Amino acid sequence: MSFSRSRTPWILDDPVKISPTDFERLVHSWLLRGTNRLSDFRVEHLNALSGAAGEYKIDVTAEFTVFKGARVLVLVECKHQKRPVEREDVMVLEGKLRDIGAHKGIIFSTSGFQRGALDYAAAHGIATVNLQDGESLYVTKSLLPPPSSAQGKMAGGYVGVRLAPYERGVRFHAIDDDNLDAVREWFSEIIQKVTEEA
Repeated sequence: MSFSRSRTPWILDDPVKISPTDFERLVHSWLLRGTNRLSDFRVEHLNALSGAAGEYKIDVTAEFTVFKGARVLVLVECKHQKRPVEREDVMVLEGKLRDIGAHKGIIFSTSGFQRGALDYAAAHGIATVNLQDGESLYVTKSLLPPPSSAQGKMAGGYVGVRLAPYERGVRFHAIDDDNLDAVREWFSEIIQKVTEEA
């Protein structure tokens, strides 16, 4: 896996090799395991939800309650495609959020994001995550081959890289089976938002 340009590391030249179903199940498992402290928490794969404009099939949904009964809904789209996610893709998810009445959106991508997509997502509170294979990410960050002790752990493993744009570039936060802090942070942000709106 390589980045297309050093100035745009959020666009990937070589998308991760994973089936669409395995991709959605991986995201499902990260969300389920990263939020095990929430009460009445439920994650569903390929959930059908209705809004004013009709029914939507959502790749992954997460739902939990706060304040002893207030329902919180998170919509997750898994973009398994050869091109980077575009602003219009994010706009579609944002429209679904409004139509269904969901509180948060997250987009996972196997091929990165255009900068306009990242900016639009950040402006509308939608989290963005690149899926990468763990060994390639290690090599990219270290410029050295992974140590033999890390190779076994990373073989066949995947890493999500949360992208958060800011005025001078993009910040990155890793998510994998052993590091689910970014997932917990998203759900803490959602709870805080719901608390402020109540």
